[in-house]
Amino acid sequence: MASIRSAAVAGSFYPASSEELGRTMEECFFTSPLGPRGAKFSFPSLLGGMVPHAGYFYSGPCAAHFYTALERDIGCVILLGVNHRGMGAKAALSPADCWETPLGRVAVDRELSDRLEAQVDFVEKDERPHLHEHSIEVQLPFLQRVLEDFTFLPISLSHLSEEECRRLGQAIAGIYETKNGAGQKTLLIASSDLSHYLSPKETERLDRMALEPVLALDPPALLKTVEEEDISMCGVIPTAVFLFAAKALKARRARLLKHCHSGDAVPMREVVGYASVAVEF
Repeated sequence: MASIRSAAVAGSFYPASSEELGRTMEECFFTSPLGPRGAKFSFPSLLGGMVPHAGYFYSGPCAAHFYTALERDIGCVILLGVNHRGMGAKAALSPADCWETPLGRVAVDRELSDRLEAQVDFVEKDERPHLHEHSIEVQLPFLQRVLEDFTFLPISLSHLSEEECRRLGQAIAGIYETKNGAGQKTLLIASSDLSHYLSPKETERLDRMALEPVLALDPPALLKTVEEEDISMCGVIPTAVFLFAAKALKARRARLLKHCHSGDAVPMREVVGYASVAVEF
């Protein structure tokens, strides 16, 4: 019998019914003033990107800027998320056979999972970091909406050193190349929000400082900037691993598609920053 990782945040971060979820995503893509408003971006050499993971009301339109750029023939997605609770393995693969959302089930790529676990000694299968975590789950309905048929590799990350980020990123680059070489178009995604619970002005300042090394494809500088400036970017580790993978794959440029914050959705004194970034070969 297949092992299923059930939706943990349906009904809170996004609607629990498929009909309402569909309407919400339509708003993110077409009617929200913070979304792409129906614009279709095209990046033929897209390697992947960084997207936010808050509730759809707040960050969904920002995320839609990235997802509208995806081609439907992508067959595999390597998805790097945050272990917000810090439970379990620091680099955790999902032992489930598939993940379920209101839009259906998505199979975990067992072949890639086994290969990555065999290559990196601190990577292991552990359901605990995934059970209640939202950073990977909230990306799945977007992927289900824009792709035809795909598998995915969810990796939950907590505290890694710079060298561990480098090693994992290089290993991910290797399995990415193997998958692409076998004829299956593959995408890398890092799930991350930016500054947390600061004034809009301070959020803008610190977010720009964090985004500068992301757009420069410079993971050591990102890790250094976030630490030295005390930037509360929750997905800095997934983003650094993603950037190390992108560099190993010889990515050439990154584009900022959208930057906003939760106060743009509804006025508030303390806001959370969001950005969508596309990385190309």
